[in-house]
Amino acid sequence: MNDAVDTAGPEAPTDRALVPRLVRLDQDTAEVALLRTAVSRHRLAPGQSRFTGLPVATLPAADADPARVPFAIVLGPVGDAADARAAAVGFGVLDRALRTRDMVAEPQRAVLLRAYYVTPQWQGRGLGRASCSAPLLDRLVTEIAPHADRVVLCVNVGNHVALRVYEAAGYTATGRVISGDAGPQHVMSRPLSTGAHPAPLPRHERTENTL
Repeated sequence: MNDAVDTAGPEAPTDRALVPRLVRLDQDTAEVALLRTAVSRHRLAPGQSRFTGLPVATLPAADADPARVPFAIVLGPVGDAADARAAAVGFGVLDRALRTRDMVAEPQRAVLLRAYYVTPQWQGRGLGRASCSAPLLDRLVTEIAPHADRVVLCVNVGNHVALRVYEAAGYTATGRVISGDAGPQHVMSRPLSTGAHPAPLPRHERTENTL
C-alpha cells in the first residue's frame, strides 16, 4: 500500500532545496489544480507499482470519500504547469475512517496513511522520511483530524527497504499483519507529536481497501 518511499532511484536534480511541504489536494486554488494534474501523470518503477496505487485511481477515490484527504509532496514554488510537474515529487492520502481494530486497537484515534509514495527520481534523498514524519505530516493530520493521536500505515512484508524508511521516521510494527493485493502487510504506527487531542466523535465502521 505504501511501499514506494525513499528506495534507490535515478539521480534527482541537485539545484532544488530538499525542504518539502505537504499541499492538500481537496482545496479549490490555482496551485491545487496544477498539482492535481501533475500527480495524475505520475508513474512508478515496475517493481514498485504493484505495491501502491497511483493518483490516476486513488485521487478520484479520495474525492468521492469525505473521510479521505489527498495531498501532494511539493518541492519549490508552483506558478504554472511546468512548475507543478517539477515540484510534485510525491503523493499520499490520509484516511480518517480506519477499518475497525484489524489495524489498531483504537481506530477512532488513528489516521491511516495510504497510497503514499515518492517519485522514482526523488527516492533515496530523505523525502519519504521527511514527509511521513513530524512535523510535516503531524501538522496536516492535526488539521484534518484533531481527535487523532497516531498515524497508521501498512507495508508489504517483503519490502525491507520501505520498512527501514518507516522505522527511521518513527513507525514501529504493531505485530498485526493484514492481507493485501500484493501479499501480507505489516501494520505500523507512530504517535503524533502534537500534544493533547480532544475526544473523538463516534463513527460507523466501514470496510478498508487499498485505493
